[in-house]
Amino acid sequence: MLTSDELVRDIYEAGLTPELWPGVLSRIGALFDGEGATIIFYRDNAPAEFIFAPELEPAINVYLEEEWWRRDIHAQRVLESHMKSGDVIDDLAIVTPEEIETLPIYTDLFARVGLGWLMSHVMLPAEGVFVGLTVPRAKRKGPYRDSEIARLRRLGRHVEQALRVSLRTASLEAARRVLGAALDALDTGVYGLDAGRRLVMENETGRARFPDHFALVDGRVTTRDPEADPRFAAILAGAHRAEGLGWAPRTCLLDTPEGDRIVVSAAPLSDAGQARMGAPAAARTLVLTHRAASDRAVDPAVLRDVFGLSLGEARLASLIGAGQAVRQAAGQLGVTEGTARLVLKRVFRKLGVNRQAELVLRVSSLGRTGGA
Repeated sequence: MLTSDELVRDIYEAGLTPELWPGVLSRIGALFDGEGATIIFYRDNAPAEFIFAPELEPAINVYLEEEWWRRDIHAQRVLESHMKSGDVIDDLAIVTPEEIETLPIYTDLFARVGLGWLMSHVMLPAEGVFVGLTVPRAKRKGPYRDSEIARLRRLGRHVEQALRVSLRTASLEAARRVLGAALDALDTGVYGLDAGRRLVMENETGRARFPDHFALVDGRVTTRDPEADPRFAAILAGAHRAEGLGWAPRTCLLDTPEGDRIVVSAAPLSDAGQARMGAPAAARTLVLTHRAASDRAVDPAVLRDVFGLSLGEARLASLIGAGQAVRQAAGQLGVTEGTARLVLKRVFRKLGVNRQAELVLRVSSLGRTGGA
C-alpha cells in the first residue's frame, strides 16, 4: 500500500511532470476510499476544466456533455461563500440533508455515474474562480469523516504547492484556459539547488534577479540579508526531507534593493523532475520566487507563515491590510461582523498591535520594505 511519504513525493513529481497528475489523482482517491480524484478549474457560468484520475473519465464526460457545470451546487456555493485557499468542504458543510435527497446533481448525475459524496480542498485563490482538489466516492461508502477531512486539508497543501510548480514551470492548459491573464502575469524565478545548497540551475528570470535576492558564499546559496538566512534554510530543509503529511510547505520573505519583497517557496525535486527541467542530477530542491503582494492584497498564505496566524486570521488580516473595513471583510468571508472583530483581536494580539491602522502598516510592509 502506498505510504503518505511516497504519495507526497509523487505529488511533487507531478508538479514538474504534469502528465503524471492522472495517476497521482487516482492514488489520492484510493487513500480516501474514493473513486479517484480531480482538480477542477471552475468559473461561474462557463464549462469547467479538469485534471482527473482515469477512472473518473466517464463521470467527467457526462458532467461536461450534459452541462452540469450550470447546476454544480458545490462549485457555485464555494464561490458564493468566498472560500479561500486551504478551506475543505464536504457535502454536509455546503448542502442540507434535504438537498442531498432532492437536488438533481445528487438524484440524477451522481446516481447515474456511481457517486454519492465528495469533499474538496480549495486551492489557488483567484477572483471568480474555484480551483479545488475534489475526491468523490460512492454513496454506499457513506459521507466523509472529520479525520478524512483533516487529512485532505494536510494533503491538499502539497497538491496546491505542486500545482503552483506546474503553473510556473510547465504547460498546464486546463489551468491556463480558466485562469487566463492571472497566469500570464506570473513573473517567477526558478532555481535548482543540490543537497549542499549549491546552485545548479536557474531560469532566465531567476538568473536576472539572483543578485537582488541571494548571494553565493563559498559556493552555497545564501540570502542577501543574513538575518533572513535561517528562515530560508528552514524551508530548504523541509523540502529536502519532504516527510509525508507531517511536513507542511512553508514560505519566507526576502527584501530586494528596489524596496519590494518576494515570497520564496521550495519543493523537492525528483529524478523525473530533473529530467523534465533539464536539471543536473545533483539538483534536489526547486526554489521559486515571486512578488509578495498583488495590487490588492498580500497572499493570506504569506501572512500565515510570516506571522504565525491561522488561515482564517490571515484571510481577515489580508483584507484589512488591503484597506477594507471590518464589515466589508466580514461579508466577503461569510462571517458576522462580530465574529470578524473577535478574530481581529486575536490578530492584534499575535502581531503586537493595538489599532487597525497599525495592522494595515504591518501587512502592507510585507509588499514593500519602505512600509516597515
